[in-house]
Amino acid sequence: MALPAARHLAETVRRHREARNQSLGELSRLTGLSKTSLARIEAGEGNPSLETLWRLGHALGLSIGQLIEHAGPAPARVQRAGEGTVVESARGMRGRLLQTDHSRHRTEVFELDLPPGSRFEGDPHDAGTRELVHCTDGAVVCGPADHLLDLKAGDTAHFDGGVPHIYAAGPGGGRALLVMSYPPDLR
Repeated sequence: MALPAARHLAETVRRHREARNQSLGELSRLTGLSKTSLARIEAGEGNPSLETLWRLGHALGLSIGQLIEHAGPAPARVQRAGEGTVVESARGMRGRLLQTDHSRHRTEVFELDLPPGSRFEGDPHDAGTRELVHCTDGAVVCGPADHLLDLKAGDTAHFDGGVPHIYAAGPGGGRALLVMSYPPDLR
């Protein structure tokens, strides 16, 4: 994670933890992450994995995009190829955030890079979360853990993100766009 993104993550985690009157120890208990790891994140150090970001977001009531991207993009902008915060899973999947919506109804768009052998097992999101995966290159296997869908370039899958789900590379790897649509934020 690039330095400005790490700084933004640090500020976001600290601000939301303090707003909830949580100690690092309490956040550690909620996330299963060590206090040392959390302190490093709040200091803007390290490069947290996708799994770590998911645990933090879940504990703080935020999406991954809300953790790593500033609110309020310009009314019109171009995001050049390769630009955007990249998050990586422990098992090789890389996601580049293309867009996150900070409104009551959150939507996020990621570009996924799934090299051969990569696999990400996602925990359930909030009930009502929908996911759309559009394979742009190669092959991707995705969907609910008990109902995996095989995609080739040009294919699109739609599924419930409120259940355990998987993103995995096809035999030669694959690339995809992931659109996550969260239920309205009632907080």
